[in-house]
Amino acid sequence: ALDKPMTKRILHFHELPTPAFQTFERADEPLDPDMTFPMFVKPSREGTGMGVSAASIVHDEQGLRQQIREIHTRYSQPALVEHFVDGREITVGVVGNLRGPVAKRLPTDEDAPRVMAGLHFLPPLEVDLERYPDEEAGLYTGRVKTELADDFYYFCPAPIDDQLHNDLNRYAAAVFRVLGCRDVARVDFRLDRYDNDKPYVLEINPLPGLNPRISDLVIEAHAEGVSHAELINTILLHAAVRHKLLPIGMALEWPAVQLPASEIW
Repeated sequence: ALDKPMTKRILHFHELPTPAFQTFERADEPLDPDMTFPMFVKPSREGTGMGVSAASIVHDEQGLRQQIREIHTRYSQPALVEHFVDGREITVGVVGNLRGPVAKRLPTDEDAPRVMAGLHFLPPLEVDLERYPDEEAGLYTGRVKTELADDFYYFCPAPIDDQLHNDLNRYAAAVFRVLGCRDVARVDFRLDRYDNDKPYVLEINPLPGLNPRISDLVIEAHAEGVSHAELINTILLHAAVRHKLLPIGMALEWPAVQLPASEIW
């Protein structure tokens, strides 16, 4: 999941909605004719918004080639180019482990409880992109995630209707499933403002931040009344149950039962 192009290939194979994309090993590679502007350029294997800025949005081929060269020079890795989805940005935290076999399809509303059993979905968090300086171009940039992190603006739970909320959880479960995630992950979405807020999976973070003050996952847990310590304990208990160090019943509650260290180790 930390390899963004490989992640997108897997999502595409499983027919999960993700923006059209192309990977560039060289800046002069031919552009796929199916790709349309505006496009978004970022490194293939970075996190915390590294390589993401207002310059990441490109509107013509000259700008595209220039930004690809910038990624190659600064990060020494292929550039991932996607169709830019203009709209709201929402992230969904997932804690737990799937109990059923791996499925290659998106769960329907009817079979979702069975297919998604074992996962707990945290309240969706929407980044309030309009509150940030204009130079961030409405993006969750590396600067927003680092330099401006102490002034993080968000809505949690995100103001979305029940149907969209259910859809995001189903997509998050499907992504978690097909990428073989374990214990915890965070799935990032963009809602296409020009297509009735259709959700697109941007990427999944299998090692989400756990900073007690500013990390998305921790803020989502707080929205459910779950403390940072309870969140960490629950993630660890799911891992312990997965490795058969504890009985499965220990991880069935949300948040998981708090155990003294002497009982775990």
